[in-house]
Amino acid sequence: MLFKNYYKLILVSILFLNFSAFSQNNYLESCLTQVPENFSEIENQNRSTFQYYLEEYYNKFESKTSTAITNVPAKIHIVTDANGVTEITEDEIMDEIDEANSFLANSFLEITVCDDVNYIANNQLYFFDIDDQGLLYANNQPDIMNIYFVESIAFGNGNACGYTYLPGNSDQYYDVIVMDNQCTNNPVSTTLIHEFGHHFNLMHTHGDSNEPESTDELVNGSNCSTAGDRVCDTPADPLINGSNVSSVNCMYTGNATDAMGQFYDPDTSNIMSYSPNTCTDSISIEQYARMYAGFHTFKTYYKCPSFHIDFVADKNENCDDYMNVEFTDMSIGATAWEWDVDGDDIVDYTEQNPSHVYTPGVYDVVLKIFSGSESITKVFPQFINFPSNLHETSKVNLELFIIDVSENTWEFKDGSGTILYSGGPYEDAGIFNHEFDVIQSECYTFTIYDSAGNGLGTSDYFFSNGTWNEGSEYYELTTEDGEYIYSNTNFGSEESKLISTNYLSLDQNNPNSISIYPNPADNYIQIRYQNIIPNSYKIYDINGRLIKSNSIDNENGFSIDLSNFERGLYFISIKSEKKIDNLKFLVK
Repeated sequence: MLFKNYYKLILVSILFLNFSAFSQNNYLESCLTQVPENFSEIENQNRSTFQYYLEEYYNKFESKTSTAITNVPAKIHIVTDANGVTEITEDEIMDEIDEANSFLANSFLEITVCDDVNYIANNQLYFFDIDDQGLLYANNQPDIMNIYFVESIAFGNGNACGYTYLPGNSDQYYDVIVMDNQCTNNPVSTTLIHEFGHHFNLMHTHGDSNEPESTDELVNGSNCSTAGDRVCDTPADPLINGSNVSSVNCMYTGNATDAMGQFYDPDTSNIMSYSPNTCTDSISIEQYARMYAGFHTFKTYYKCPSFHIDFVADKNENCDDYMNVEFTDMSIGATAWEWDVDGDDIVDYTEQNPSHVYTPGVYDVVLKIFSGSESITKVFPQFINFPSNLHETSKVNLELFIIDVSENTWEFKDGSGTILYSGGPYEDAGIFNHEFDVIQSECYTFTIYDSAGNGLGTSDYFFSNGTWNEGSEYYELTTEDGEYIYSNTNFGSEESKLISTNYLSLDQNNPNSISIYPNPADNYIQIRYQNIIPNSYKIYDINGRLIKSNSIDNENGFSIDLSNFERGLYFISIKSEKKIDNLKFLVK
């Protein structure tokens, strides 16, 4: 086979033909899979980013994050014989892609065919042998998923329906799916969505072994996140296939047991299994989440050369808890734009280069571009991550976890730019803690640097205090009470965070003052007063709508429940006998 040396970084998935036209004697094994020797290393290197997007997926329906679907561009290559003859049509391919998209929509993804189909007239490639993959891949278009349709896929003494590569390698040589024509236009085949699953980081439900009953996942699920397919809502699979699953009633007839002696009860409907095609019609929620995270971790560079989305954003925050963002469109082929800049599925702007003022929060940004009747959408999950700068504290605590030594330094400055504290580089791996004294009504800036340009992005084993440990680098800022201020890992070469102690509190010089605390708030705010007693309040949202009002009849009235409030900026008007105080507060 023509595999590059670093091909061991990639997991190849082959789903084999089980149609009657092929004799069982054609196959030496049920799946040609090369397990990467450093699979754990790939997982560790991308663990924090992958987990970030997993959590983002699960939060989509629980918070104001966008449910828009990202278009994933694909280039279609149809291989014909030397006379231009093929047994598949463009319509048949599009029908199969549409069916796959009905599943991918649950991962907020949609395959979009880019530009015209590329026809390749070549007898050798039409009856494709996997040893000729270098010749086939020479037709790859960069920065896009390349899908090839050939008459047959041969390897050794067997034939295959299709194959692809799990993500994790930066070499675009492997941005490929190869499909057998008969497995594409066969009405019961689910091979294409199966291969899309692998391309977006799904493993087979039986894991990385192709030996029957050799899966390392236990039936009781106790090791489901690290064994088998690394997914916990798919039961352990002893490698089900046509020999132990009926293609008529889809019942598993095997009697295999796991390492604990428990009988397997696999899901014969799962598309990522080797169950007969007549049975496979489902993908689990955790598998959808894993595909979502796989795309956003590894494949966001995919773009159609003639029509694709891109923009840059200039972010400027201040100590008054506002951040102004100037968006500059860099898309290709766009003639109209729709921006949803806060991930609430509502179009905010239709100009090409909008600007927007954010209050603290985490927001998806969605851009949809148009060219005539054509349109594509791309979601940038949690693109704006703006935690509040306001904190009531007399100390700021810094915790760093360092693995790559001699790379990181930091500075803590006051509002005039004077460096009050600094640290690094660190000559040893481990956790380091620092404490900064701060005063009220000041705006501080914490800046961290990384000489290697990869932030605190390393996940690996490290030696500390005489033992080897496993972990991922990070830094975290907290108040003296342990309240979270900010943390990050992958920040590149440099990152700064503002910390304001200009919080809303009692004015000690004003004998008749009213304030609220805490601000920003989670579940409640407390009205605080000095000498002058409030008797009622009204709360308005940022659009001026009255949200809540109450009279204050006793001490309990000074505590206001915010548990049903959505995240955002609010205004409270507090009335007393002598005046009305208008204040603002944030719900985190």
